[in-house]
Amino acid sequence: MEAEKSAGKRPRTKYDAAFRSEAVRRVNQDGQMAARVAQALGMSEAVLGKWVRAARAQAVRPVGSEALEQENKQLRAQLARAEMERDILKKALTIFSQPTGR
Repeated sequence: MEAEKSAGKRPRTKYDAAFRSEAVRRVNQDGQMAARVAQALGMSEAVLGKWVRAARAQAVRPVGSEALEQENKQLRAQLARAEMERDILKKALTIFSQPTGR
């Protein structure tokens, strides 16, 4: 039973970065169809399509966007802390402004 299940599966192939970038370059810059490039390289069209989409998404991101994302994360944390402090002060004001029972 086990031999029958594994007989239909192909072993997973590992591709190095140079191979990936060359395959993506053929599709993006040379204008070749992904199906033809995948067939010529002996790989799955789905895998090549995934690489091409990832490369296009990476190209869309502006330079320095990682620094901006890091700054946004830091500013969001500061804002959350300031909001928490504000809420604490509001509660304290409410408590201290109530008349005492004297």
